[in-house]
Amino acid sequence: MLESGVSDDVLAEIFLAFGAVTRQEDYWAPSPGPIFLASVCRRWRAVAFSSPRLWASVRIHINRPSRFAGALEIFRLFTARSGACPLEVVINFSNKGQKHRIMMSSVDKEHYRSLAITLATSVERLRHLRTNGHPVFFFTIEQAVAERSASPFPILEALEVRPHTGYIWPDLSHNDYPQLLTVFAASPKLRYASLGYCRFNGGIPYIQLPWQQIEHLDILKATSEGCMQLLRDCPNLARFKVGLSYVEGEESVDLVHHSLRFLELRVDAESTFKYFFESVKLPSLLHLNVHFTSTVHADQFRIQERLISFLPTCRMLQKFVLKQAKVEPQGLNGILRAVPTGLVELEICCEKRCLFGTSYSKLFEELTFKPGRDAPALLPNLHTLSLLGALVLRMDTAALTAMVRSRTSENRSTKRGAVLRSLRIHIGEYPQSMTVEELGEVKAIMGDRADIWMIPVPPRFTLRGLNP
Repeated sequence: MLESGVSDDVLAEIFLAFGAVTRQEDYWAPSPGPIFLASVCRRWRAVAFSSPRLWASVRIHINRPSRFAGALEIFRLFTARSGACPLEVVINFSNKGQKHRIMMSSVDKEHYRSLAITLATSVERLRHLRTNGHPVFFFTIEQAVAERSASPFPILEALEVRPHTGYIWPDLSHNDYPQLLTVFAASPKLRYASLGYCRFNGGIPYIQLPWQQIEHLDILKATSEGCMQLLRDCPNLARFKVGLSYVEGEESVDLVHHSLRFLELRVDAESTFKYFFESVKLPSLLHLNVHFTSTVHADQFRIQERLISFLPTCRMLQKFVLKQAKVEPQGLNGILRAVPTGLVELEICCEKRCLFGTSYSKLFEELTFKPGRDAPALLPNLHTLSLLGALVLRMDTAALTAMVRSRTSENRSTKRGAVLRSLRIHIGEYPQSMTVEELGEVKAIMGDRADIWMIPVPPRFTLRGLNP
């Protein structure tokens, strides 16, 4: 048995590693903690109670106001047993599974306030904080910290604030708090922030952070102007994920950001996408991920035109991901011609009803190394190619096979570029779709480096007029 073969110290390290793995998978999900481990047997109980680090990760899930009191006791228990260890705290408020709105009693509100105040007593120990609490929760923390004259969050490294919904606790008013949250503004070690709390439209943001030191930033919604301000305020930003939203009256500006290496854009309006790419230059960008949501109904030509003009400015780009409801073959050819030749990873995802078929033969031909070409093959350094999503119609397997073969060691007839190390093809499982077996030759060439499979497609996405 496990407990008879290892020492208490090793057993404690195993428990810690298990906890780290579950947190890495999903910080917000419930997981077995030291309370569960202590219930298994007498020895595990002794190890759990003698290992303060096991209690330093506090994950509290509150699905109804009556649970505030229990959450308060759990938080106090964990902070006491964790000694002086830095804390990682997740507090998730949810009414999932409740059929009706649940109103808070005066006692519930007092426990809610007490939880915030108790959290404020531990700000010196907080290393990571993740919550979807109501703004009242944060302002209660801010007031409590001010009353203690404490140094706010001196070791805080990561802050994640998810959106709350009024439906969870409907009787917490939006008018009960000031318009500016400053409690995190002086956190000297804060580097990562994920803010689903507010929309950034430019001007003074609702939540104040030490922007000049932020290196990783996730924003749920921002206008192009808001993005420009964030990039100006965060000169050390290396990773930026943002949902671009449209507002009338935006104007293009000139902005060069030298630190950004990773950019993920979720776009719901072509216009703000236009302003963003006309305004910003990212000479150090390595990874670009652009996702046009299903709400974008703009002219595909205009979208492609923006990308074609922007991509050459990203001279160091290594990975490009394009996710769209439909990816037109002609436009994709133009986009790939604009991509810097140093690109090593390409991912194209068609979200629904994409006509990915024989019209892509020309693209495969332009990616093929062969003698006598009029122009060099596109993307000579490519080593990872992914074609994902609802791939509805039949691909030209001969053109695809020739392209793959030309990029592997089987190509002995002409000079090739980098060896293709990974190929992913996910085919929409429609009645008219090709089968995995039809790509058997591609699979044979790539071996274990090929990931080819069918993906289920809901019946409502079946193309009209294409059923047998």
